[in-house]
Amino acid sequence: MPMSNTRTQIIEASIDLFAQSGFWNTPTSKIVKHAGISTGTLFNYFESKNGLIDEVFLQLRQEQTAHIEAGYPEDGTVRERVEHIWFREIDWGVRFPVRYRLLQQLKLSDLVSRDAKDRSWDQWSFAKNVIPEAIESGLYRDVTVEFVARVAFAHRDAAIDYAITFELTDMALTKHIARSFEIYWTGITS
Repeated sequence: MPMSNTRTQIIEASIDLFAQSGFWNTPTSKIVKHAGISTGTLFNYFESKNGLIDEVFLQLRQEQTAHIEAGYPEDGTVRERVEHIWFREIDWGVRFPVRYRLLQQLKLSDLVSRDAKDRSWDQWSFAKNVIPEAIESGLYRDVTVEFVARVAFAHRDAAIDYAITFELTDMALTKHIARSFEIYWTGITS
């Protein structure tokens, strides 16, 4: 469903300000000023500031997920599918570091509702079975899906932070992503 221009304007203004000052330090008065709208307009689109925070979170997750899903090898081996996700997720974080860092803050926040977090995972239907398949087949060590996901996120986040900090581009970035994937893959496979 396409967003209205005003709704997009509000979300983008919120992303700018949340990234600069943190979502907890950004009053709605600043958001409406930055978006060039009235307070009433903001609350016509969003029930509350927490509702806006949920929508910013969902927007960033949708952007990230769309980037990851592009070219996903549905018929590929488990390794090919996991490697695709790995490369695309790191690529998104490096291309959009402000959005990536804000998304990380939002993921850890207790201000994002459980419903929004659950809905964000619904976007991952294209890859939901890859980890269970790897565990059931014996390819991954005998651990839970939740543990594998947490290990993957920790490795991935370290790889993104390193690439952003050291401003890796081109071949250096590609080598870094490949090495980080090998470290993850070697650690999780049997």
